[in-house]
Amino acid sequence: MDASGRSAVNRRPGTTAWSGVVLLALALALAAAAASAEQPPGHIEAPAPGAASTQPGPLYAAPTGENHSGRIHVVVEINGKGPYRFIVDTGANSSALTPRVAEELALPPVEAGVVRVHGVTGAALLPAVRVESIRAGGIELPPGTLPVLAGDIFAGADGILGVAGIQGMRIDVDFVRDRVEITPSSGKRAPVGYVTVSASLWRGGLMLVKGRVGSVPAKVIIDTGAERTIGNMQLRAAILAKSRRSKEYDTDVHGATPAVGAGKIFKAPRIWIGPAQLVDLPVTFGDLYVFEVWGLASEPALVVGMDVLGRLERFVVDYHRKEFQMKSKGGTGVAVRRCTQSSCASRIPEKPYQL
Repeated sequence: MDASGRSAVNRRPGTTAWSGVVLLALALALAAAAASAEQPPGHIEAPAPGAASTQPGPLYAAPTGENHSGRIHVVVEINGKGPYRFIVDTGANSSALTPRVAEELALPPVEAGVVRVHGVTGAALLPAVRVESIRAGGIELPPGTLPVLAGDIFAGADGILGVAGIQGMRIDVDFVRDRVEITPSSGKRAPVGYVTVSASLWRGGLMLVKGRVGSVPAKVIIDTGAERTIGNMQLRAAILAKSRRSKEYDTDVHGATPAVGAGKIFKAPRIWIGPAQLVDLPVTFGDLYVFEVWGLASEPALVVGMDVLGRLERFVVDYHRKEFQMKSKGGTGVAVRRCTQSSCASRIPEKPYQL
């Protein structure tokens, strides 16, 4: 779950059609102190000198394309050194980093040497190091323990910036201007042209909103670290009890831990998040460990990832106001497209609306 463990979803032998990569944030069982709201606002909108980037295109707010899900990054300093590019992950309750960064900065291991990390498919003991500070724009986190995650979980980034320490903040992601801002929330309402959905902060800062899949009410997690959208088996069962589904495919789900989960993929009925509609979105359903970690195993739940969020023009996660604010592409109309194996679009009302 990149909140946290990334997951690859692979088609099992003998099945056909849909396959893809699911990048879900790891739910890291760590805590960090909140950053002070008195710190000056900060934002990243241009490449910092020396910032690592081997891929063309947007450096900070990369939109979802036909063959890939979007991704959002900020530049951070660790112990006053950097810059490093971290994925902004609203589904992770802690930050994490790569072995390369830990080695480059000679970060000391924690006393026990390891911490327990909860991923999408299971839990594992992973190496951990001590950091004195992490700074991203105007946010500076205090000393703490960060897990070191190997493999492809970071998709070329240097780490994950989780939600611990940014409560009271506002994350503004602008895909048109390739800009990500993390600033103290002013408490002001969303500008004209945005759709606003009220949220609650769940299990250490996850942004939870009310939604519906077809006629089934569901709890929805807004997860900027998840590459693809996933649902639990309770949601799948409720959908199948009320409507026909499109063809379903078996999958294996691989996370940051060695455990492998079983999943099923099919195009879900129309998904509602407040007034926003997602049409024919392929969703991976499974009895996945992450839903147990988040306390969402016994009721219909959905994790909306960057395959959807990256198709907006702009969105804001405002922790102080407890709101998710979104703006669709196009200034006057409402774009509606059907999902394919690699794409999906949304329908968002032209007029502001608050759930």
